[in-house]
Amino acid sequence: MSTPLFRGAMKRILRPLVRAMIGRGLTYPQLADVMKELFIDEAVRSFGLADKRMTDSRISVLTGLQRRDVKAHRTASEDEEPVPRSLGPIPRVVALWRSDPRFSDATGEPIALPRSAEDGPAFDTMVAEIGRDVHPRTILDEMVRLDLAAIDPEDRITLGADSLLPSRDETMLVTYYASNLGDHAEAAAANLLAAPEPGAFFERAVHYNKLRPASVDALEADARERQMALLRVLNAEALKHQRDDAGHPEAKERFRAGAFIFRKRDDEETS
Repeated sequence: MSTPLFRGAMKRILRPLVRAMIGRGLTYPQLADVMKELFIDEAVRSFGLADKRMTDSRISVLTGLQRRDVKAHRTASEDEEPVPRSLGPIPRVVALWRSDPRFSDATGEPIALPRSAEDGPAFDTMVAEIGRDVHPRTILDEMVRLDLAAIDPEDRITLGADSLLPSRDETMLVTYYASNLGDHAEAAAANLLAAPEPGAFFERAVHYNKLRPASVDALEADARERQMALLRVLNAEALKHQRDDAGHPEAKERFRAGAFIFRKRDDEETS
């Protein structure tokens, strides 16, 4: 049985998610159907008993759902398109462009690249490193469409200043939202359900109130600069490790480190 404290915490966590659902046209009956599926799936995946089959009755006890609902959802086929786990080659192109010294200047900023070149760095050769089945022109057209790249008057290709941010493209925006928030929630849930120990996921935040808007402006600017610098360093390190680990039989894990900033007036309701 959940406690009033935990139910209150869930209200605080779910409120912005509900706002996003309403804003994106997801109704309560649709959400209720999704929640039934998730409750059943998580009961089976995370709360089974060793050497015992997970019965509809046990799932009903764990979730509070009626057995007929459990049976219906366990036998139903998946109708909805899942959120893609990968955004394809474009994020890898951006990561390579931002991290490899061949494609950046002395300060680490991405340089403008010619489409092709017999010698030296070029967009086509950079894309070819991602995969030979990826056509550079297709990637370029899509990056320009998403405002992730631009072609200058000298026909050189420049990387967008905000290329590490999610695009306005619907698929990319929703996928980033699901991946980033989903992995953060996974880390938080793991920390909540297990006693803190050296292997717990790192999850920290700095929080202050009673600040003037100008003070928050200064803190936000500082946080943006420092967090972006850290993300660029981690991006370069992750790319190096990915290259070193290519083909290794144990190379099966994924890694995500994120950063966020939030500000709000204390007299605005948040819970």
